[in-house]
Amino acid sequence: MKKVLKYLIPILICALVTVLILVGRDAFVKSGQDLMKDLCDGFAVSGIVMLGFGVLVFATNGGTFDMLAYGAIRFFNLFKRDLTKVKYRTFYEYRQAQNEKKRSFLHLIIIGAGFLIVGVVFLIVYYQY
Repeated sequence: MKKVLKYLIPILICALVTVLILVGRDAFVKSGQDLMKDLCDGFAVSGIVMLGFGVLVFATNGGTFDMLAYGAIRFFNLFKRDLTKVKYRTFYEYRQAQNEKKRSFLHLIIIGAGFLIVGVVFLIVYYQY
């Protein structure tokens, strides 16, 4: 069930973004070439956004933002009353903790690519009109 939710939630989010884009463009009262253009935009935008989230999680897993996050944590620790209760004393400790918390990202990339492919199909149909 957890694996199904891992895929179902991003699909529903992409579908919701697509529907919101279509509603914003009044696509449900259009037909023909105008409808294909709106469908292409809706699916492509939601696919690119989800694909971007997947790439961002991939970059985070690789440690791209670790130094920036650690710096922000250390900055906010300056305002604590008891500095002896700091969670991470060194960047090495923070990095080790982050290495244990890897998040999956492949499902986001697959779903984003799927919606983007559907958008490209609607683009091809748009140019066939």
